[in-house]
Amino acid sequence: MKTAFVTGGSGFLGLNLLEQLIEANWKILNFDLSPLPDSFVGREKVDYIQGDITDHAACEQAMPEGVDGVFHLAGDISHWSRGDERQTRINVDGTRNMVDAAIKKKADRFIYTSSIAAYGFQREQVTEESVSTAENFWLNYFRTKRLAELEVRQGIKKGLDGVILNPANIIGPYDFSGWSRMFGMIENGKLAGAPPGKATFCHVQEVARAQIMAYEKGRTGHNYLLGGADASWFEFVQEIGKLLNRKTPKKPTPGFLLKALGRVSHWTSYLTGKEPDITPEKAILISSELLCSSEKAIKELDFKTVTLQEMLSDCYQWMRKEGRI
Repeated sequence: MKTAFVTGGSGFLGLNLLEQLIEANWKILNFDLSPLPDSFVGREKVDYIQGDITDHAACEQAMPEGVDGVFHLAGDISHWSRGDERQTRINVDGTRNMVDAAIKKKADRFIYTSSIAAYGFQREQVTEESVSTAENFWLNYFRTKRLAELEVRQGIKKGLDGVILNPANIIGPYDFSGWSRMFGMIENGKLAGAPPGKATFCHVQEVARAQIMAYEKGRTGHNYLLGGADASWFEFVQEIGKLLNRKTPKKPTPGFLLKALGRVSHWTSYLTGKEPDITPEKAILISSELLCSSEKAIKELDFKTVTLQEMLSDCYQWMRKEGRI
């Protein structure tokens, strides 16, 4: 039986990965600050180790010697500048700590979940050959995912057997704080407008499966973009409206209005202390175009693409079951 050391297993992608690792008969050590949901507590083959990836000593102490696969999923996906310092600690310093621990404990393979954001905005469809523009970009999430990849590459130079996955916008079950929030905003009539941008979307279960395939088939030092469905954010909003049987905007909102709203919301957040639904970072993200090709992952990792309608339907069914809508 293989052993997986998973960081962030209590999160959106993590829970989907745990399910697939259980099905594939792996023993799992889930290293996370957050406990597992009740549905996972007590499951055979899953051990929860509470710990913080920003604590270098804790990472080394938690990881067993010679573990088969380290699946480093933990990260901060915030798009709010007031959380930039924390995000940098988690995404960059935390990844460095995990790389160091994996090298010291002689882990067999290291699978790092980065993001399409690590490539930055591009004029054309992103491929693995695209040159990243994110390293000095003002969006901290983009920058930190790129810097984290560079930490993995430094580890590879020291002998780490590392593979990097770059999912696009992930949709599906167990999404407690990602794009699923759009469902609640549309259901409650709080959507500020239909964004004018365009993006690539991927199903969380296929991204989770790609983790295991990357362990089995991924080439050391290679990136694999994971997408599948290209759509406008306007289409994204319309599809959710159909599932909820709610009215949605009849046309996209101009980007300059969303960006203005983002700036106002940002200043308001200094009074509320809470991350607003729309920030300057989110406004630029959903007003821009960021698309990727999944051809390399399809060919080398047997990655499966899924329609936008199917992934949103799966997310919707899960949210209904959980009583979230």
